[in-house]
Amino acid sequence: MKTMTAKDLKNHTGEVMRRVSRGEEVLVTLRGRPAAVILPFAAARGRAEGEARSFEEAWGDIEASLRRTGPAFKTWREAIGWSRKRASLR
Repeated sequence: MKTMTAKDLKNHTGEVMRRVSRGEEVLVTLRGRPAAVILPFAAARGRAEGEARSFEEAWGDIEASLRRTGPAFKTWREAIGWSRKRASLR
């Protein structure tokens, strides 16, 4: 699955549509985080009608996403601090 930023999608929409029409899926990121996936119509239609993907395919997508995105925090202490700060705002 190709990954591109929202800005690249805006600037290269024609290229993306050609890739998708050939069967490729494109992951669009916004500020470094996954925001959307553009799928060929046939693939999207099957998923919308309740066609479940295999475990291996779904897990492969999860692992690919984890490889593309870095950790949000450098240390576990940083993550705990962020979590506590967020909880105090509620």
